[in-house]
Amino acid sequence: MTITMAVGLLSLPTELICYILILLNPRDVSHCAMTCNTFLVAVRNSVEIQYKLEIYAQGLISTETATTKSDSISSKMRSFKKLASMWQSDFHANIIFETAVATAIPHALGIPPPIQSVKCGLWWTHLASKKFCVQDCRTNTKLSRTWSENDWLPDFDAFDPLQDLIVIFSSPHSFTVTNAEQDHRIFSVEFRLGSSHCPHPDAVCAYLECKHSFAAPGYYRAVFARQPIIRGDRIFVFYRMGDKNDSSSSGMFIQVINWRKGYAYNHFLCQPHSHVYVVDGQKIVVINSEGAIYLYTLHGLDGPPQCRITYHLPKCLHLRNIHVRGHPSFHGTPAHPELMPSYVPCLESQIMVLIFSLAGQDAILVVNMAIFSDVALHSDMPIEIPWSDWGPRYTCYFPHHISHHISVFGSKMAYALPQDHIPNPGQRLEGLSTEGYFYVHIWDFNKRVIARSEYINDPKSPDLLICKPGPMPGSFGEDILPNHAYTATICHTPFPTRGSSLFLEQDRLTLTWAQQNEISIQVISSVQTEAETTYVVY
Repeated sequence: MTITMAVGLLSLPTELICYILILLNPRDVSHCAMTCNTFLVAVRNSVEIQYKLEIYAQGLISTETATTKSDSISSKMRSFKKLASMWQSDFHANIIFETAVATAIPHALGIPPPIQSVKCGLWWTHLASKKFCVQDCRTNTKLSRTWSENDWLPDFDAFDPLQDLIVIFSSPHSFTVTNAEQDHRIFSVEFRLGSSHCPHPDAVCAYLECKHSFAAPGYYRAVFARQPIIRGDRIFVFYRMGDKNDSSSSGMFIQVINWRKGYAYNHFLCQPHSHVYVVDGQKIVVINSEGAIYLYTLHGLDGPPQCRITYHLPKCLHLRNIHVRGHPSFHGTPAHPELMPSYVPCLESQIMVLIFSLAGQDAILVVNMAIFSDVALHSDMPIEIPWSDWGPRYTCYFPHHISHHISVFGSKMAYALPQDHIPNPGQRLEGLSTEGYFYVHIWDFNKRVIARSEYINDPKSPDLLICKPGPMPGSFGEDILPNHAYTATICHTPFPTRGSSLFLEQDRLTLTWAQQNEISIQVISSVQTEAETTYVVY
């Protein structure tokens, strides 16, 4: 006769309990640790579980590769804690890379610097000499390239160094539609390697025509609404379509291109003067000037965008001249694995910064991207959420000046301000003088990090300066007070303002200056000061 005996979970060997716990998500592990001493001891003594909880606490996702999988957990924990300590204390600039890129044509004083981008340690721009320049700002500069633009239009391209992909667009144009039943070509795209300009080997076709469906015959004109955006396998192209003889547009349309599989579909998206931001390969945020933020999702290979959630802004916020700063995309299969960071922020730990004009003055609204996560999409029906149900919890409002540069990475925002101390809540600062200097402030809106700093006393961790934003002025004199705290650190090294741009990455800050015949590039890392900072709440 077989005798079976029930074995309680708590009577299992500690090693087996740890194996079970590590299969749970970090939130459930934390809940288990609070139930009894057996679980608590198991969690505290397991390096693997501590590593998993540490990543979760920082709001990050591991991008573990075959190379890093062989590393020991202790080694991973050391490198992770070093990374997590970045930008947590006031510091002075430590230059880790410096170079200058010749522009051939002098940069005119008073003219804004050229549009520049930075990702994965690579900087790129279009030079006035009709060249596309990529500068590798890492220790090994093997990926630096300069290409002539004689064979494509520099205003219409998109570059993703992680996938070694450059997408070249022909200009949309005016055309006559006599048969509305047929789709008409409005522009074409080419998929090339950024490192050689040869056709990209991962693309089914090197050339693709993008077509548009018309409701009626007529004379039409298409205009790109903004620079195309690459998100992994998908490329998003936004364009306005209208009557050729009428300056107005009938709306903003979107071409969703799968560059690897070689197909594209077009859809109507929104009103022509809305601002769009692509969250990932499935989600698009639309912001209009009438006080609403819309979350759209794409379904299937060719499904149209569907509005899932409408987030209403307070009546006092009728946004004008909207600009958005957000986290760079790390979607897609990397062509250069060494460029992929070991950890990337999850969507719940990212922010989006809305820069806008309000009553003739500039302001910014920092929005926690958790409102666009899959958790928020709990209903198949469109829902509307009033400001009172999301704004105070997920946003921060600050006065702003257009000369104050902003760069976003994950939950952090690098902010160029004219003073080397934290502004008072709601304080409006003067603009940066072209002959003066600025200081880089790094503000972190990661709720998990802030909550941990407030409730856990870890003597090994640097103290964080925890701040609260000032009130948002209401339309009838009342104050709308967001309660989303943030931490603040400052680089006490002054930087010249003239021709400057800044770009924040996970472990570095890149600053550039457009000068007479060159663009100077400096990459800095943080160096902690001897002075200690204590917790302060404004």
